[in-house]
Amino acid sequence: MNKQIIGFLAIALAAAFVAYGVTRRAVCGRDCSPLNRLEDVSFLILELELNAEQAAGIKRLHVDFGATMNDCCMNHCGARARLGQALANETADNPAPADAMVAEMCRAYENGEYAALSHIRRVRDWLSPEQKEKFNRLIADTVCQACPACAARSPAR
Repeated sequence: MNKQIIGFLAIALAAAFVAYGVTRRAVCGRDCSPLNRLEDVSFLILELELNAEQAAGIKRLHVDFGATMNDCCMNHCGARARLGQALANETADNPAPADAMVAEMCRAYENGEYAALSHIRRVRDWLSPEQKEKFNRLIADTVCQACPACAARSPAR
């Protein structure tokens, strides 16, 4: 009788683990983009086998980078919000306000791209040659691809 109960419990436990794994994969597989993983220091700690000093330094870089990107996004979105009013007030002989808002949006986007490039370089400064090689592959596989907006517009190939 005890063997049957233990066997039943073992099967139930195995089924629970399988259900957990399938559910986690289904949920996280949708929400955890490769780019989001690169922004997760705990992922980098595991993937690059960072030591404590490297992890702490890269965490500080990520905090600074996050603040910089928030500023870039606020500037971009602020200009985009003002663009609506500029377009509403635009006349054929005065397109300058809308043009200025688009230029401001472009500057904010450009600042974000340069901030990302700088961040990648600063992270690399903390890495050993082997870790840099792995990090470069991660960057190439995630960042150096079509962005989601452009990929959605590309014709099926």
